[in-house]
Amino acid sequence: MTKVITKDLIDTLSKLAKISLTKEQEEKYASEFTSVMNYMEEIKNLDVDNIEETARVANDENVLREDIVKESLLQKEALKNSKNTSNGYFLVPAIFKED
Repeated sequence: MTKVITKDLIDTLSKLAKISLTKEQEEKYASEFTSVMNYMEEIKNLDVDNIEETARVANDENVLREDIVKESLLQKEALKNSKNTSNGYFLVPAIFKED
């Protein structure tokens, strides 16, 4: 079954993502997404009954070290070179805005 991603769908998605696209970009992405979706359909139809499931392709394991408690900076020392602090915390510009 061929899946077709239309320019209208790309237009809708770009508006939801608040991304401006030209008509040429909409056509290009519609074609590319259609190709990807069709490839996914091909993958879904592969016979994988005799293939063993794998969670990892390598036998690597996490190499962990033991936690060692050491002395660290006091709060005043950590904050002493900062230009903006408040109540023992660093003050930084806000990165989230409400629309």
